[in-house]
Amino acid sequence: MAEQSYDLRERKRTKTRLMIQAEAFRLFAEKGYENTTVDDIAFAAAISPRTFFRYFPTKEDVVLWDEYDPIAAELVAARPDDEPLAETLRAITRAAIGGLYRRDPAQLLMRTRLLASVPELRARMLAQQGSGGDMLAALLAQKRGLRADDLAARVIAAAFGAAIITAVDAWQRDDGKSDLLELVDRAIHELAEGMRELGD
Repeated sequence: MAEQSYDLRERKRTKTRLMIQAEAFRLFAEKGYENTTVDDIAFAAAISPRTFFRYFPTKEDVVLWDEYDPIAAELVAARPDDEPLAETLRAITRAAIGGLYRRDPAQLLMRTRLLASVPELRARMLAQQGSGGDMLAALLAQKRGLRADDLAARVIAAAFGAAIITAVDAWQRDDGKSDLLELVDRAIHELAEGMRELGD
């Protein structure tokens, strides 16, 4: 029962974050990121600035957060232990990016452009990529009975992160006209093929 109450609270928090985020992106489209303040976002979302900061520590976090961040470990853990690594990476990426892509491709495109063009957002994204890569490496190592700091797992996780960023960047350079999930699949395929060639 306590677990159900926790899940309900988390779902409500996620719903509120998504609402605030939607208002923020609407304002970013109208006024630009730099010209939009936390007060503007709070007013548009019909909340106080103080309430805003309960959900997002900074304005940057409104852009960086998505609902798949907290469940990344669950996505990895749910995959079969004997599944080929490329399939595991493809499945978790399709679950995370695919969910964002299907829900609101225009918002995802704007988010991608902001991450590419606003220096402080890009710096935060790269820092998050590093910590996310460490987490992914530890999860992959655990599933394969390796040490959490296994070098191969860390290298693969870092290369995977770079491959996904490259695919998403290609999508935004094409103004979102190409199929993002197809680009992601191709990026993972190219990474897997490149690793095979290096191993030959």
